[in-house]
Amino acid sequence: MNTQELFGGAISTIVKNSFVDASQFRQIPDNQEVFVDMSTQQSLIFELLEQVEASNQEIAKYHFQQLADDNEAAETSITHIDNVNVKDIAPHLPQDTTEILVLQGTQKISKFNEKDAYNTVEIILAVVRLTNVSTDFVISVNAPVKLAAVSSEQESIQEVSAIDIETVKQEVLDILNNLAVKNWELFG
Repeated sequence: MNTQELFGGAISTIVKNSFVDASQFRQIPDNQEVFVDMSTQQSLIFELLEQVEASNQEIAKYHFQQLADDNEAAETSITHIDNVNVKDIAPHLPQDTTEILVLQGTQKISKFNEKDAYNTVEIILAVVRLTNVSTDFVISVNAPVKLAAVSSEQESIQEVSAIDIETVKQEVLDILNNLAVKNWELFG
């Protein structure tokens, strides 16, 4: 894991060494930082979003559904949602104005609109609600765990069977544990 500055250094955390900054090879929206593991095709996305009108587990469900819509997922399911203790999980964030939910779910996603090539992708999605700046900071990992036989991903992926979702979840918890806002002016 390497320390990674996000959004021009306003936020920092750690990111696994195998992830590369996707902005090196494609356009990324200003409110996102995207990293891709080239051997497993996992993606790690940090996204600054306006705080949604939801509370408790509905916050995580809303963002998971938004991700499913963006992915044009054919099917979705939520395995579980944890409301985690900020003090234990994200000690560098303000305790009194931060709420963190971690969702685990699955989406069936077709890459590049390939007909009948729905890959099974495990999703670990953490929503860091920063109420002091009305922001939902969404961190998501898309981890392909089963590829469709006719998917173009078959050629580029080497280690899909090696992805252990519990390891991925722990990596997200490590990201949260090291997450720090260095410059609150980022939020306006």
